[in-house]
Amino acid sequence: MYLVYTDETGTNNNSNVVFSMYGGLVVHESSVLKFEMQITEIVQEFLGFDNMLLVEVHFTEIFNYLFLNKKPTNKSKIKYFDEEVLPLIRTKVKEDLIQFVDELFQLISKANIPFLYMCIDKREDFHKSHYLDNEEISHNAYAFKGFLNILDRFLTQKQEMGLLIADDFANQIPKNLKKLSNIDILKDETIKANPNVKEIVYKRVLAESLVWKNKFLNGSISSNTIAPLKYKFESNSFNIIDNINFVSSKDSILNQVSDILLYVLRRIKEYNSDKSKYSHLEDFCKNKDLINTINFLYEINIIIEGQTDIENEVIDIALMNKFE
Repeated sequence: MYLVYTDETGTNNNSNVVFSMYGGLVVHESSVLKFEMQITEIVQEFLGFDNMLLVEVHFTEIFNYLFLNKKPTNKSKIKYFDEEVLPLIRTKVKEDLIQFVDELFQLISKANIPFLYMCIDKREDFHKSHYLDNEEISHNAYAFKGFLNILDRFLTQKQEMGLLIADDFANQIPKNLKKLSNIDILKDETIKANPNVKEIVYKRVLAESLVWKNKFLNGSISSNTIAPLKYKFESNSFNIIDNINFVSSKDSILNQVSDILLYVLRRIKEYNSDKSKYSHLEDFCKNKDLINTINFLYEINIIIEGQTDIENEVIDIALMNKFE
């Protein structure tokens, strides 16, 4: 069995974010422990974190501090950053962070641990006729749906099952929704009334992907799908275990790593999409060693990316064979 450590980036309702992405590391159960041990050593050497389970690697905050000279704005995050993180990275420079990320990508290559992700370009004229009439829901739904599609293809090739392990967004669902039954939380009216709660969108998309074997869902959720694809039966997931296992990222080293890799790929894509707007990222995004590493991982299918192929409002998933 494969354990799939997932995360998301760019999925919040922010008009300044160009890409919505969902992805994760696909690690065979027999490789988890030794992979975690190697990750721990890399983090110790380049960032100074002795134990990722005691002090979580908030990569966005570290990146913003070293490259943009910015600290978190949230009061509780500022306190944690100043007391726990800043003392560890005070002497670090940009080159340390670049080398750290490069080492992570090189490690997943050596360990033959794929990183799969789906990328949605929010600038596209994206499925505006969707029956929910909410483009933000569509972005998040397709980011997750595309990831499930890519993951299921991988698991089929390996003839193995996969268990999704996600950051504990279950704790972010509003209290009034937690009172609903599992069926009610998946219904159209719940999603329409709560368009900004992406967590229930993910739950609905996963349920739709597995409805072929969960007969109790038939008739309980709409026959309309949140993320319809060009080929109906391709939308089914055959090798993904029904439930997502939720963990706090601070308790999961590999969820933290997925967060890092996904964030890095998004920032480089943003820079490539508009070099003048994102000129402040140039030192990071034009680093020759890092870009060469990422391109190599595409070539050997360690990084597998999906993007939407949209024609006449019909959406298919295209697999990318190079980094753009």
